Amino acid sequence: MQPYVLTREDVNNIGAAIKEGGNIWSSEHIADFKQNLKSHYRTAQNEQCSYCKRVIRGEFKMVLDIEHILPKGERAFKKFMFDPKNLCVSCKRCNMEIKGSDTSFIVDGTSFEDEFYASDKYLFLHPHSDNYWDSINYSVAIENDIQLIQYTVVNDCPKGLYTYNYFKLEQLEIDIVDEAQGVETESISPAIDEDLALEIQELFQDP
Repeated sequence: MQPYVLTREDVNNIGAAIKEGGNIWSSEHIADFKQNLKSHYRTAQNEQCSYCKRVIRGEFKMVLDIEHILPKGERAFKKFMFDPKNLCVSCKRCNMEIKGSDTSFIVDGTSFEDEFYASDKYLFLHPHSDNYWDSINYSVAIENDIQLIQYTVVNDCPKGLYTYNYFKLEQLEIDIVDEAQGVETESISPAIDEDLALEIQELFQDP
């Protein structure tokens, strides 16, 4: 997925929000940045959630929200709050109900001093560093009242299996044909402007 590209205006506004203090992510200074970022990722992700791949366009209370892959509330990850490679969009179910501020998906002993987004630092499929379709096939077929929604992990891929279980994708699978018959069913892109991203990280450093 092609990450959002920070602009000089973004950096200036983010700097103002950090200087202001308080709840930085809720600052009015970054309202335009958040709107532009969300619009970019909604388009880049084809209106799909990064984690479950459901198309959320137009669904009440199930819109795609900005997601921090490494939780912004964790002190160690605060400097990545505005880094485009730590941001994507996901549905409220995956973002708030399941993932939230959890960090159990990080590989034990991982250092984030460089390339914090590297695939080998995450147990689940990283929105920027992994190709989802290499690990999970997502099939949807709907005709009138017949529905089939299925996730298939490719070649027992460890990351695919972890993502399937972590985000409880079996809960989203539907086979209306079998249910009606009473049958039980079983359930990297152009680089961002690294200098601007690093400049924002440095804003979080202690004076």
